[in-house]
Amino acid sequence: MASDIQAGTGSPEEFKQALAKLEGHPALNGLDLSVQQWEQLDKFCRFLAAYNEKVNLVSNTSAEILVGRHILDGLTVAANIYLSKMASGKRLIDIGSGGGLPAMVIAIACPELEVTMVDSVGKKVHFLAEAGAHLGLTTRALVARAEELARERDERASYDLATARAVGTLELTIELCLPFLKRNGIYLAQKTTGRLEQELKEAKAMMRELECRVEQTKTFAEMPGVEESVILVIRKIDTTPHYYPRPWAKIKASKN
Repeated sequence: MASDIQAGTGSPEEFKQALAKLEGHPALNGLDLSVQQWEQLDKFCRFLAAYNEKVNLVSNTSAEILVGRHILDGLTVAANIYLSKMASGKRLIDIGSGGGLPAMVIAIACPELEVTMVDSVGKKVHFLAEAGAHLGLTTRALVARAEELARERDERASYDLATARAVGTLELTIELCLPFLKRNGIYLAQKTTGRLEQELKEAKAMMRELECRVEQTKTFAEMPGVEESVILVIRKIDTTPHYYPRPWAKIKASKN
């Protein structure tokens, strides 16, 4: 499939023009990308859009949505990683990576960061591996369920950073991400303002149980008419109890 995908489809200029509008965006303060990195982002957009015609990865690959919402979202996380001085020599795990948003964007923007992407769907992980190779990145893509992978000795408590953009509620993603983090590691939770207050309320008990706290809340606008996005900087304070994350059946049952 790779040879077919690399040619790409549509007008490459659309992604270039949309990416050019992100330069100087206030949410990217502290992020200084090279010309080569902007070109890699453009290359990733074209690769994803073409691959999406064969495998459903994202619902909309128009330049406006893919760049103005998804790429910008990933770059805001990268900016926060740099501001936190957490890029050099650190490890990040992204749960439910799907189409590589935000993990591939972070890997491009933070080349010194070791990025591991996890998804339970083999076709999506195949895409992630192909995209990484196509862009010359040293990313790692695993077919696994997060609640099972977190029990493996080499994975548990071995990451400095975690993301899980499209997996579920804050309560759920805290349970899935925190076991992967070292003590003092950071989960960068991406949310929108609409449900933030309710999700924080629902996650309160889980945050207390897993001993983590929200250190910062950063809000930014993506596109006109679109709900504001939020990044919660959540720090792991102490060791996660050994019985977390729970088996998926128990997590699911607790929501009913």
